[in-house]
Amino acid sequence: MSLFSERLELDGYVVRQAFPEDAEALYKVRIEVAKHCDTVLSTPEEISLESIRTWIEDWLKRDKRLFLVLEHEGEIVGQLWVWFYDSKEKLKHVAEIGLEIVPRHQGKGLGKKLFKIGVDWAEENGAVRIQAETLERNIAVIKIMEECGFKLEGKRYAFVKNGDRYENAVSYYKIVGDISEKE
Repeated sequence: MSLFSERLELDGYVVRQAFPEDAEALYKVRIEVAKHCDTVLSTPEEISLESIRTWIEDWLKRDKRLFLVLEHEGEIVGQLWVWFYDSKEKLKHVAEIGLEIVPRHQGKGLGKKLFKIGVDWAEENGAVRIQAETLERNIAVIKIMEECGFKLEGKRYAFVKNGDRYENAVSYYKIVGDISEKE
């Protein structure tokens, strides 16, 4: 089990480990983000309280998984996930990061700070490759990734269908340590 034992203060916000009792608040966060930000992959109709509860419980049982919440004045307003591809021996060095912040708390630099916490945690837990993905037009997240040292790896064409339009996703990565990259 990977628990984040710290409770960090971050510009008037608190970053802490997610727990099963956070399920209802996290459900509301996911719904709000999905309703207002079409750059996430889930629609509000695809999100359920039970799936969020199961997700948290499952993540807390596994090693090399991080699930943090961002709180403001006691309300959860964001979340960060980091997971290792640990089901296959040859991929145990790969970590992926996901992040969501409700729209009214975006644009304050919190995403970058939260993302950096995830990168640091992945590095401390043995990641050699850290990766993340977003829609090509999600410039704010792309900027965060690039400022954290991530490089563009590629594009998935027509990966997401938003209404009547198909959108591309972009994949970013960061190599940690002294291995030589082959590009």
